[in-house]
Amino acid sequence: MTKKTDNIPLDPELASVSSFFELLRRLETTEQRFGRSGRPKDEPARLAQAVRLSFATRDVEGIEWDQDSDCLRVEQHVLGLLGPEGPMPLHMTRWVMNRLSNRWFGSGEKDASSDKAFLNFCNMLQHRLIALYWRAWADARMDIQYSFDTGGKVGAVFATLAGVGLPGKPGQLPESLAEKLRHGTSLANETQGVARLTGLLQDILKAPVQMKEFIGTWRDLPQPLQSRLGKDFARLGGNLVVGRRVFGRQDRVELRVGPLSLDKFTALFSDTQTISSLRHAIIFAAGLQTEFDLRLVLDKTEIPKAQLGSCQLSRTTWLNPDQDKNPDDLRLACITAETDLMKVAA
Repeated sequence: MTKKTDNIPLDPELASVSSFFELLRRLETTEQRFGRSGRPKDEPARLAQAVRLSFATRDVEGIEWDQDSDCLRVEQHVLGLLGPEGPMPLHMTRWVMNRLSNRWFGSGEKDASSDKAFLNFCNMLQHRLIALYWRAWADARMDIQYSFDTGGKVGAVFATLAGVGLPGKPGQLPESLAEKLRHGTSLANETQGVARLTGLLQDILKAPVQMKEFIGTWRDLPQPLQSRLGKDFARLGGNLVVGRRVFGRQDRVELRVGPLSLDKFTALFSDTQTISSLRHAIIFAAGLQTEFDLRLVLDKTEIPKAQLGSCQLSRTTWLNPDQDKNPDDLRLACITAETDLMKVAA
């Protein structure tokens, strides 16, 4: 597994221009997060304190690769036991710095090293302290939680509002998840409205969407519900209906999408994935109580020339188009029905 830290250059200037929290945010991944992994070796880096007696002028002292522990090491000034802001007496900091200034020789001068035993012991303890300090701050930040795939608590809240909070198939995200989360507050409102649906569709299709309500349509009455003299549904002024069908404007609307480029225009009636995403979004937001027609509007600058071999009759062919008007004569009826949209163009 490639670590995210492999992609961060160990540039000395990175420490001087980065705040401590910004650096930790760049180091974290979904698999490796400070304060959550349990073991330090499973975290993105080792967090240590840079010992000093003066007040710090920056958050991060340095970033380096620790060969002994084979991990990234970050020395910082934000939090720690030592130093003028630390809880330990100041003479302990002086003593540690004195031990660091001494050189202990092995077989030769090249083996000289300072005494880091006490400092390493402190860093072993405060690595967890610093990591939990960052974790508490990051968990309260909406943008940081949502930057990961899981989304954390904030992502769970938005998913619940949008109606996709329950677990689905393993390894499979809900369709149009990002768009649903962005419109989670409007989707949580059970009151059906034009802006509620058109806003979601505009985000998914990346095109203007308008809705025309109260489209008139004739409904065929099933044979058992038709009025017959002397039988059911024959009470005058009550349930009597003359004829085999009725006219209504309450359960059908028309979605007007466009102006569109020619590629998007053709994709909305020929591309299976685009059609499926559109149908799913409409049913998800508005249910199946209302029928939806789709009227596609082509940008007038995208009208193709009528020539044999490249145009589709009744879809992308105009013999004498009005150059000052966006063509909107392609209508797909009942797009939420389980039918082939290539057969319902009218």
